[in-house]
Order: sequence, then structure tokens, then C-alpha cells
Amino acid sequence: MITHDELIFCVRQKYPNLVHGVDFWVGQNICRDTGKQLEAARLHVLGQRASEERDRRLMAADAMFYKAMDSGDASKAPQVGQYRQALREVPEQPGFPANFTGPDTPGALLD
Repeated sequence: MITHDELIFCVRQKYPNLVHGVDFWVGQNICRDTGKQLEAARLHVLGQRASEERDRRLMAADAMFYKAMDSGDASKAPQVGQYRQALREVPEQPGFPANFTGPDTPGALLD
């Protein structure tokens, strides 16, 4: 039976950027009388950091969109729109939030 600490160790080996208590937590049932673990530890993925990063990038993309529109350069609007849509679809990716690939910022939007 895998213990609490063993499961945390395994997750950290596979996903070194995840932090216990922030990105995931581990739980298991224990006997109230003896304090012994009754079943294998369970993993709960929280995804707080991944969601926060996606939200931060969405806000930056909104600013890019308004900057392009304010400057009269409407040619960048479709690129920003595609980027924003890709960011909105991130949570639907298999493996989100522990293991996923976020969209790259289009080079034309970085200036």
C-alpha cells in the first residue's frame, strides 16, 4: 500500500514543478484509534498555478487586443483572437493541470 509520503515523492519525481498543498494534495483514511493508514493514499490535483498562469496570459492577451485596436493595426486582431481562444481551451487539454502545453504567444504580438 502506498503511503502519503511515498505518493508525494512519486508525484514530485514525475512533475518536479508541482508543489504539494498548492498544485496537489494527498489524502488517505486512517484508523482513529491506532492512527494506522487503512487504504492507499489518494492524489487530488488542484491546478491552482496552471489556472492562474492561464488567466494571467488571458489578461495580457486582452491588453494586446486593445493595444492593436487603439493603434489602428487591425491586422493583429485575428492573431490575438486565435491566441485568446487557444488559452480558453487549455483546461480542456488531456492532463490539465498537471501536464499540458500552453499556446505560444504569436511573435507578431510581442512588440
